[in-house]
Amino acid sequence: MTQNRYLFFFLAVLLFLFVLTGQPVMAASPDSQDKLQQSLSQLLENNPTTTLGFTTIQADPSAVDRVLLSLYLKDNIRPYWVNTYGPYQKAEALLSVLNTAEEDGLNPDHYRLIDIHNLWESKKSEDLARLDVMLTLAMGAYVTDMREGRAVTCLLDPKLFAAARDQKVDIIEVIRQGLSAPDLVQFLQQQAPQHFGYQSLKKILVKYRKLEARGGWPEIPAGKVLKPGMQDDRINLLVKRLTISGDLKTSVTPSNTYDGQLVDAIKHFQYRYNLEQDGIIGKQTMAALNIPVQDHIRRIIINMERWRWLPHTLDGRRLLVNIAGFHLAGIRDEKLEITMPVIVGKVYHKTPVFSHTMRYVEFNPYWNIPNSIAENEMVPKMIKDPDYLQKERIRIFDSWQENAQEINPATIDWQTIGKGIRKYRLRQDSGPDNALGTIKFMFPNNYNVYMHDTPAHSLFKRNNRSFSHGCIRVSRPRDLALHILDRDEHGWSKERIDSLIKKGKRTVIPLKKPFPVHILYRTVLVDPRDNTIHFYDDIYGRDTLLAQALFTGNQPVQCRYSSE
Repeated sequence: MTQNRYLFFFLAVLLFLFVLTGQPVMAASPDSQDKLQQSLSQLLENNPTTTLGFTTIQADPSAVDRVLLSLYLKDNIRPYWVNTYGPYQKAEALLSVLNTAEEDGLNPDHYRLIDIHNLWESKKSEDLARLDVMLTLAMGAYVTDMREGRAVTCLLDPKLFAAARDQKVDIIEVIRQGLSAPDLVQFLQQQAPQHFGYQSLKKILVKYRKLEARGGWPEIPAGKVLKPGMQDDRINLLVKRLTISGDLKTSVTPSNTYDGQLVDAIKHFQYRYNLEQDGIIGKQTMAALNIPVQDHIRRIIINMERWRWLPHTLDGRRLLVNIAGFHLAGIRDEKLEITMPVIVGKVYHKTPVFSHTMRYVEFNPYWNIPNSIAENEMVPKMIKDPDYLQKERIRIFDSWQENAQEINPATIDWQTIGKGIRKYRLRQDSGPDNALGTIKFMFPNNYNVYMHDTPAHSLFKRNNRSFSHGCIRVSRPRDLALHILDRDEHGWSKERIDSLIKKGKRTVIPLKKPFPVHILYRTVLVDPRDNTIHFYDDIYGRDTLLAQALFTGNQPVQCRYSSE
């Protein structure tokens, strides 16, 4: 009986250790263990990254090899994921996450899953060594993709994608954190952005892949423009198309007449695609209806990638401006507090993508005219009309210094000044006709981009609102000022704001609690108010450029790596 108790106790301890560590506690023979370590050592010294096919890891393979060797040497070339009997429980946890990488718009082939599965049951020391290093590389690649983005960096245009991969992952630290995490699955899932913007697209990606698996939606043949009340043989196809996408939520009586709920469904569709909500199926609406579901999936994945370039936890107050959607949103934690239409840069004056900090609000601002506008627009207008600056209440100073002296425009030879105008500062005084309107919102940055009011409010009625020189014009400046200032310091009201504006004096209100502003480019977004998914035109062609760096297949990408 005593021996049985000892045996039971010993087995219980083994079971406890297995549950705690996820590793078998059976002692491997010294020969087999030594053989495994020898195989592991040989692999690590012979270009493992290239040998195992991880050249798409987006770093210099030789640099990755050095990191790997350093990592394993610190643990005396001890395998992390396997022993001589096969993979540990942590290896199974890692594999389960990698197998679902597509749910995050990632490519499972990037992690060499077929090769990993082929080695999984092998007991050969060479195979086990390969499997262990492959799992280490796979976890490193997965976390890097999640934290930095998975687009191939050397294929990104640095001017358009400056935000990509601006935070580097300490891969050794990540692997150590993962191996020591009590729940590896949870640890890996937390590497993805946790906020609504990303997680909502992840859910939509699942939905659209299911639509794709069921065959997507039918293409609507070209034909005459459809207006409410008209009859057409394409109506049944239209009903099917709108039902599949969820725009038509109730069944309709079969008919060849375009009316009733079907018109409402088209208006809802037009709303989601930023089209004129008139219920008329013209060229633009028909083109949007016929975008294949596969294209939607690619756009969802592209926009999930963009979210991976931002901080993965977005808490507290922040402003998000979506250039492609022409909208601003004020958010606190996950609550949408304010939203409004905005105007962004023209195609030839693209609004840049960046993040910075809102620091002050300026009432009755001056407009210090940028050099490019002074040279390309003001000089030609002065040549045509010498009184132009006076009519527009624009003053000219002899330099950009704070103590610059005002000069008479008549002293300048506008016919020959050309680029020489750049040494002068042209400033439009405060007033109702000022190009910045009555309020300016400042988050100082290297791009000289800010938000402001505008005297041209009629442009906000347009669906495509790319009219500015790069700055962001807001449609409800007073509401935005109240939103910012009242949450910074109690006591602000619309009456107080109106009083400041009425005085006509330039007034700067510094914020006591500055907060982040994110200028984004999102062609797919989910509205948190009703979970409606919106698709926007790729106005700057950035989806196309990003796709070239994102959908590279499984072939190694030849990048030039630095020697550092």
